[in-house]
Amino acid sequence: MQVKKYSASNMQEAIKMIKEDLGSNAIIISTKKIRKGSGAFGMFGNFMLEVTAARDNKVAKSIPADYNGLLNQQQSEYQSELKNNAPKNPRKVKSILPGTSDSQNKMISNLQGDISELKDIVLDLRRGYRKERNDGANITHLRYELSELKNVVNTLVNQSSELRNDDLHENLIALFQQLCFNGIENKFARKLIEEVNKKIPKQEIANFPYVKIYVARMFMQVLKINADVTEKEKSNKPKILTFIGSTGVGKTTTLAKIAGSQKIANPELKIGMITLDTFRIAAVQQLQEYAKIINVPIRVVTDRNQLDHVLEEYKNKDLILIDTAGRSQRDEMQMSELRKVISGYSNFHNLLVLSATTKDNDLVEITKRFSSIPLKGVVFTKLDESTSYGSIFNHSIRFKLPIAYLTTGQNVPDDIETASRDRLIDLLLNISAMDSD
Repeated sequence: MQVKKYSASNMQEAIKMIKEDLGSNAIIISTKKIRKGSGAFGMFGNFMLEVTAARDNKVAKSIPADYNGLLNQQQSEYQSELKNNAPKNPRKVKSILPGTSDSQNKMISNLQGDISELKDIVLDLRRGYRKERNDGANITHLRYELSELKNVVNTLVNQSSELRNDDLHENLIALFQQLCFNGIENKFARKLIEEVNKKIPKQEIANFPYVKIYVARMFMQVLKINADVTEKEKSNKPKILTFIGSTGVGKTTTLAKIAGSQKIANPELKIGMITLDTFRIAAVQQLQEYAKIINVPIRVVTDRNQLDHVLEEYKNKDLILIDTAGRSQRDEMQMSELRKVISGYSNFHNLLVLSATTKDNDLVEITKRFSSIPLKGVVFTKLDESTSYGSIFNHSIRFKLPIAYLTTGQNVPDDIETASRDRLIDLLLNISAMDSD
């Protein structure tokens, strides 16, 4: 077991540091507020969050790249290992999720100590013992920290009670924590873990790699993938992809990546590009320059009549890619303008472009508002800028929209890939790292 401590200004920063250093399999043991800075004993320094995290370096011997027959192979390898090493008890991964009394009591004790310390500091500030100019800001900040710590304690107590009632095996509790740590909504993670608890062979529940792969396979049943989104229609009519979404999510760049990658894969493919984004002149010029490079025609369209005319012009194309202006999902006038232009085309394959860095609640609102336009799938961008990917799975569970593409950077046309279940599961559970740990 590898255990390390990290100092960060907030939990999001700490999680990012832990994932970069220990990987997605890391589990948080404890959190503590510490004061760092100038003055005697750091008395006038800023508060930092000290997080202790751990990773088990002996998870599995070998995991093949594909998942076909994976459970059988894991079971065979595990039984062989038991026979050769003859351990007295099957290996268990110790859970540090609140729910086991030792870890839960330790974390709550630490947090209560922090709260007590912060209360004393607040009282001192109120009495005038701290004469700094920013006393008011310090008090406000400390009150916020106290409130945050109280919420954490309440959450720990509630989860502890729930997990004790469920009487789950340590491996399932550890995986539940990993799912929540990676952004899966609590109720989704709990439901899945409960299903695994019902269905997994009881003799294998102590085999952590087996349980992890079992969870991965159940997640595969949730994900919908549309890997053939660019294939030409059977009617020999062009496949028309329309990219819609909020501002700044990468619609134009995604379109350029798809055009470039398709042209490289098949130079004979006849592609036509259309942009409805007349608000960003620089973006239109950039797309026009790229169209010249890959030798693809592009047309700028401002209304539905012009769109009809260009579609007729492109009727012999294999693939038509349509870029739209970014719209705020809360601006009904902008949404109405978008619907007027592209609604009613039954042959349009409308793809909602979403950023993996967007908050879960915002993804829900954005998707609901853009669903007034018939959606055929989604594209998740900026995976390289995100530290957790649970929101992708939460979105799939809620809306059941097929995922077509994932983008991982700004390089055109390289940083894009067709979505696959294996890739998405690996982002969430870090299955590939089980080889090297």
